[in-house]
Amino acid sequence: MSLTRSVDVAIIGGGPAGTALALTLCLYSKLTVAVIEKTAYDNIRTGEHVSASLLPLLSYLQVKEPFLADSHVPVYNVAAIWGHSELHSRSSILNQMGEGYLLDRGKFDRMLAEQVACKGGQLYMQTKCVEGEPLAGGGWKLFLEDGLGESFELESRYLVDATGRQARISKRLGAMSLVWDSLVGISAFLSFESDRSPAEEVLVESIPEGWWYSAWLPDGKLIAVLMTDIDIMRQGKLHKEEQWVELLSKACHTKHRAREGTLVYPLAVKPAHSHILDCAVGEDWMAVGDAATAFDPLSSMGIGHAITSGCDAAVALIEYLSNNKDELLKQYQKALERNFDNYLGIRYRYYALENRWLDLPFWQRRTQLTPIPIAAK
Repeated sequence: MSLTRSVDVAIIGGGPAGTALALTLCLYSKLTVAVIEKTAYDNIRTGEHVSASLLPLLSYLQVKEPFLADSHVPVYNVAAIWGHSELHSRSSILNQMGEGYLLDRGKFDRMLAEQVACKGGQLYMQTKCVEGEPLAGGGWKLFLEDGLGESFELESRYLVDATGRQARISKRLGAMSLVWDSLVGISAFLSFESDRSPAEEVLVESIPEGWWYSAWLPDGKLIAVLMTDIDIMRQGKLHKEEQWVELLSKACHTKHRAREGTLVYPLAVKPAHSHILDCAVGEDWMAVGDAATAFDPLSSMGIGHAITSGCDAAVALIEYLSNNKDELLKQYQKALERNFDNYLGIRYRYYALENRWLDLPFWQRRTQLTPIPIAAK
């Protein structure tokens, strides 16, 4: 038997952007909210380095203490081989806010989701949104299915797309994603039989085909990610273990970290392209986080931007749903566009620092002064 429930705001996707939005609504309004997450946060999630500037955001969401209680790894240095063959390190001791952290993403995302439930929000894990339809007079009816195959309905005044770079909901509602590159991350976890002394630093190393990212995780494993374009990956079969390992062997510093390591999981390929929706706010719906705008991981704008996006969207929604004023929604859309324009300039400057392979496709594409989005060609 189908059960119908109702909330003011339904959020599809339980990542940091969606849960930040939900927490803001729970803490600073009387609006009711539901988060629909298709996993139980038990899937493999790549760790991410964040700076200490994340802490004030977590304080605003009243989750700083649970965060600090979890075993996220402090990161004291960011090391890079970029533009030359020498290794350069930047110490976070020089940052007045202190060291950064390497997140256990599964633990971090689940903590935020559990805090939503603790603070009065509805949390539906292992639940899929099968379909949705607009209601007469405004709002939405969502048709959901839980992990046991049980179906139920959820009605909401407003719908939020927090489905990540796929922007699945927004695209179905007519939005178009303007994609600026075809970056993908090909990642693996490596374990070690002998005791190692993990360096408490993130390492980035540029290569002709792109760049490597590596970092030690709380459980002693090393994560190594090859960042390249999808056509380069396919042409070189870099998503295959043999070719991936061979390319790793040519990256001197990353190879040194990975020596004697054994791959624990199969290689995982995930999109990492930069994009922005042409419209992130529609009639009774909006997009947040990576669904609205997503950035090159080199920019370190992932988690912090996602949470900021969710908080800003929530403030705009409170004003709209509580006071029937849409000015903040308009400002939210303009801020996304402004931030993305600024990001493109930062992206260009970062990649222009590496001038050893400007005639090769990966680097040539990123050092064009007037790049054109793929979807607009």
